[in-house]
Amino acid sequence: MGTESAAVSVVVPAYQEEASIVPALTRLLDVLDHAGREFEVVVVCDGCTDRTAELARGIGRTEVRIVEYQPNQGKGHALQTGFAAGTHPLVAFLDGDMDLDPVVLPGYLARIEAGEADMVVGSKVHPESQVAYPLTRRVASRAFRLATRLVIGLNLGDTQTGIKAMRRDAVAEALAHCSSRGFAFDLELLARLVDHDVRVVEAPVVLEYEFTSTMGPGAALEALRDLVAVARRRHVLGQHHHRDVA
Repeated sequence: MGTESAAVSVVVPAYQEEASIVPALTRLLDVLDHAGREFEVVVVCDGCTDRTAELARGIGRTEVRIVEYQPNQGKGHALQTGFAAGTHPLVAFLDGDMDLDPVVLPGYLARIEAGEADMVVGSKVHPESQVAYPLTRRVASRAFRLATRLVIGLNLGDTQTGIKAMRRDAVAEALAHCSSRGFAFDLELLARLVDHDVRVVEAPVVLEYEFTSTMGPGAALEALRDLVAVARRRHVLGQHHHRDVA
């Protein structure tokens, strides 16, 4: 007799996504309907002032719940809010624009249930990923990966791609203590998990969006500031932990 698959809460952070939320949720629900497990979708409208929430409700599915608040608090806060609102033992994060195809999510969840990992993170640089990725973006991604490894000591190929799956009990404490709200949230969460020996593995993604912009100097400086901020917090936490066990 087979074992029933664990249920999953899919958290979708959204900010001003009225143009994409309906096709995005339609695609996600189609994938989940065929995944063979109970699910819920928690759409977190992070200070939206457009019709994102209204259109998401218009999908008319009982599995879809909408969480709204004002003002905009950043992606990290939205993910923490959605995580807390979810009820199932498995959790997935998927960006609200859903340029990332959710078709890979069932595979992520299966790996977790098979005991291969506590958290599976999508990676654009995974050799099996299907991504139309311009050379400039590849160079920027490699540079950021090197900086992440040098500044934080986090040896992951891609920390920022907006699709991840995890066991709730494995990440709940670390996620609740993350103080980053924007770009640095993923970095801080992954650093905390790795520091606590949570098993994190990377997996391929299918990215349908064609990049047309490049990272400007302002965004690059912000990324570096975030890296340094996470590294400092990690250093302080490490000192506290050392004193506690000394």
